[in-house]
Amino acid sequence: MPLIQIAFYFFAAIAAGGIGMAAMIAFGIRIPGFLGPAHGLGGLAALATLFTSNLKGGDATPTLAWWALVVFLGGFIGGMLLFRVLFKGRTPLAMVAVHGSAGALGLYLLYNAAF
Repeated sequence: MPLIQIAFYFFAAIAAGGIGMAAMIAFGIRIPGFLGPAHGLGGLAALATLFTSNLKGGDATPTLAWWALVVFLGGFIGGMLLFRVLFKGRTPLAMVAVHGSAGALGLYLLYNAAF
């Protein structure tokens, strides 16, 4: 299995965890303290996997894979700013939706590049 597909599955697993956390926020369930940092660290590891995949591909790397990296990086930085700086201790559902939309767009781009 190519590394770019592994990166896709890695991001999909991180996104599933994010959807779970968003559902917990929507239903008013308290999120365990380790889930947010685990989601962020998993996203960082997936970013590293995708970056490595893009570099190893050389000229054969699809342009969409680089765009997916840019979108995921924007989502990662946005998530750090939103949930670790601006809204520390509280998570507005609208901001979770904005963060999740970046992830969904990145997954779409990466799927089209990987498969």
